[in-house]
Amino acid sequence: MGIEEARRIVMEHFANAARRFGFSELYGYIYGALFLAKEPMSLSEIAERTGYSLSHVSTALKSMESLGLVVRIKKPGDKKAYYKATKLLKDWRQAAYYSRILEDIQQMKENLMRALEELEGETGPEAEFIRESIELAMKRNDLAERILRFLMNHDDKEVLERLLKCLEGEEKR
Repeated sequence: MGIEEARRIVMEHFANAARRFGFSELYGYIYGALFLAKEPMSLSEIAERTGYSLSHVSTALKSMESLGLVVRIKKPGDKKAYYKATKLLKDWRQAAYYSRILEDIQQMKENLMRALEELEGETGPEAEFIRESIELAMKRNDLAERILRFLMNHDDKEVLERLLKCLEGEEKR
């Protein structure tokens, strides 16, 4: 029971992560199944492991492949397509939430710019207060974008090591 329970826990983890970030839970179940597989799995094996239909799994795999979460493999002499998970959790994070956060940052930037344009020609304390609030939000939004792009463009280990150095440096002050 231990091995199957461990598989279930990992698959549930990825399903919950997928849900949290706006993806179908099926993506998480598929990713979890492939993440734990020793060998690439066929469509039917994935469907059996996840309990979803072949058509649902096939559709999900196409989307997941385009996001870089899975890779399709052809075996010589075999007409079936096989899949394996990208073992880089960075890819999962990027697809699952870095991209979504970046979309939100871009949307915020556009909306803040539109709001500033609406204030053109407006004077007085209220207009100035709103303008300052928007400019502060734009600075914070730009900082969030810089941090996110750094996370997206660097290896997880490198990012963690740099963060630890910064935190350790602050503790010494």
